[in-house]
Amino acid sequence: MPAKKRPGKNPADKIVVKSKAYGEHTRAPRGSKSRAVLNPAMKAHGQRLRKSNMPAKLIMDALQPYRENFKGGMLWQRLVKHFAAQAKKGDVYSIAGIEHWDLNERYFTSRLMTTRVKIEPDNLFSNLEVRVNYVFSKRFLERRKAIQSFRVTMIFLFPDFKKNEIITDPVVLPDKLLSDTAPYEFIVPIPRRANSYLVCFKAEACAHGELHQISPNVDKAMCLIGSGMRE
Repeated sequence: MPAKKRPGKNPADKIVVKSKAYGEHTRAPRGSKSRAVLNPAMKAHGQRLRKSNMPAKLIMDALQPYRENFKGGMLWQRLVKHFAAQAKKGDVYSIAGIEHWDLNERYFTSRLMTTRVKIEPDNLFSNLEVRVNYVFSKRFLERRKAIQSFRVTMIFLFPDFKKNEIITDPVVLPDKLLSDTAPYEFIVPIPRRANSYLVCFKAEACAHGELHQISPNVDKAMCLIGSGMRE
């Protein structure tokens, strides 16, 4: 009697995968392909990506408490790519080049408003002088319905990638009516020994003095709005 063949995975069979990040796509079953042999360049690339997870995670973890009602997006992948590119060039990890990044590109800040944010450190790099304003998009004004005001939170991040530490300082600004065009102006102290800053802008629509939370990610926006380093 011929021996029975053990059931296995047919490489020709494809599995349908649904991903929020990449949409619906197919892949081969796990374990159905032979193990790939990586050349030195690919191994080095993999090592850079793994190491680049650390500074990316530092920023993601700092922002996470403020993203409970604004989820999704490709920020993690974009941060890892950013730091891996620095590692490839032999540069130290830094926030240089991170600016005007929407946290979820399916929900651009521009669909609600155009931001006008100015952030400048003083000569001693001891304080940040901040000016915040925005202008609403025509699309939002046509659809705003019960929304009467917006609440803006500015999240100031001061990372130390050598020590893998970060200081977070959120500033919740007073709710402002849609008709109010006056800017916010304030000063944020820079922690001692901090050499760089990264700032996240979060805007949330309000109705009758309460956050307008009818559905996730709608009528709200988050973006990395500015960054800077000690000269």
